[in-house]
Amino acid sequence: MTERTGRDAIGETPRPTAGDDTAHDAMRHLAGLQPGQEGSLFTSDLTVNEFLLVREAGFRPLGLVLGSSVYHVGLQLGRWSKNQELTKLSQAMYHARELAMTRMEAEAAALGADGVVGVRLDIEFKEFGSDIAEFIAVGTAVKADGADPGPGGTWLNNKGRPFTSDLSGQEFWTLIRAGYAPLDLVMGTCVYHVAHQRLTQVLGNAGRNVEI
Repeated sequence: MTERTGRDAIGETPRPTAGDDTAHDAMRHLAGLQPGQEGSLFTSDLTVNEFLLVREAGFRPLGLVLGSSVYHVGLQLGRWSKNQELTKLSQAMYHARELAMTRMEAEAAALGADGVVGVRLDIEFKEFGSDIAEFIAVGTAVKADGADPGPGGTWLNNKGRPFTSDLSGQEFWTLIRAGYAPLDLVMGTCVYHVAHQRLTQVLGNAGRNVEI
């Protein structure tokens, strides 16, 4: 996050979505609803209190936006007797998460949103395949409606895209009132293998107080 007075909000255009067939149906659905128009219907998973505080902060909810990626997480060979990061699986998690977030941001951009609040990133492994995971990013797209964007003149982040934040409505209101603005939701992923103790180690620790 950064202070609004020091934000460079001029940057590259939003990520292109041309060729991403997965997102086309969602875009057609959004276009059919004519979202973002004053007085039009919208959806949101904000609570009543969160909705009112987001409005008081100077932002108008436009609609619920979602990005999804069903990803095959493959296997990685390694020495299972040692503690180690499974780098290929870590990279797969990063890529799947990026796909879900990018598609959510694309929906927000299609609504003309300045940002997405209350973002949740869920990961679910499917019963029909333990190596199939679905990554879902969902949040409420909002448009500045009276909120002062500061000298930069825009609430878009420094990459020219709608900001994303997992802050609740109350936390978002507090942040804006303090003179700050969210930029992007960031996170790190690490898939790590913890080696099992050898049988001799297990037997050697029997009956002893020892940290494992």
